[in-house]
Amino acid sequence: MVQVTIIRLIGYKEWTETLGPDREHIIQQVQARLHGELVSEFSRLNAWAHPLRYDYLLAITNGLGNAELIGVIRALSEYSPVPLSSGTYVDANPRAAEKGAFRLAMKAGPGESLFGGGGDDGYVAMAHIDLVDSTTRTGCTSSYQLYEHVWGVVDQVRLYLSPYGGITLYLGGDNIVSIIPPTIGEEELRPLANLVNARIGVGVARSGRVAMRLATEALDTLRSRNGHGVLMLRED
Repeated sequence: MVQVTIIRLIGYKEWTETLGPDREHIIQQVQARLHGELVSEFSRLNAWAHPLRYDYLLAITNGLGNAELIGVIRALSEYSPVPLSSGTYVDANPRAAEKGAFRLAMKAGPGESLFGGGGDDGYVAMAHIDLVDSTTRTGCTSSYQLYEHVWGVVDQVRLYLSPYGGITLYLGGDNIVSIIPPTIGEEELRPLANLVNARIGVGVARSGRVAMRLATEALDTLRSRNGHGVLMLRED
């Protein structure tokens, strides 16, 4: 089971339209500050977070309760130009959990946090995907062509993992992360590693931050072997 939290910036689009035509640099600065605080606040609580479109923010919040999430909303409100609301949902399928969380976030009023779903949030799995030798291609092509290549691979990963309920996000560089069901096995991910020529480290834990740490440890082990493939590590 994975617990997904969606934070909504209420009236974000309308706020941007009040800034006039010379606004994009202002919007990007606000987004960057909010991104930094989002990661800081949730990491402090042993969770893992990433922006979605910046008017919606996603977090993997296994183990957190409503009081802690309201505290995060209050902290982030200091950096947001508009009010915030959040929805949290628990489901075995990450995409179903995100959908439920989004619906609750849309229902919640300013400063409000709504919970849904059922059962113990349990374990979450994170797949940290590293493209083999993609950085070395920069010298032979260009930085933008490398950027195009990585986004093409992000889409391949998304399409492959979507039937499993995977939520795929680009981390920057040649790194991709997917939130996947903890029941998925290494044998199900090996065809993906071969398809996109990647190393895939998977972490399974009771919190998003620990799952990501284990996924990165697994990835580093694969790198030390100078190969590609899949390695999964589980929390004791």
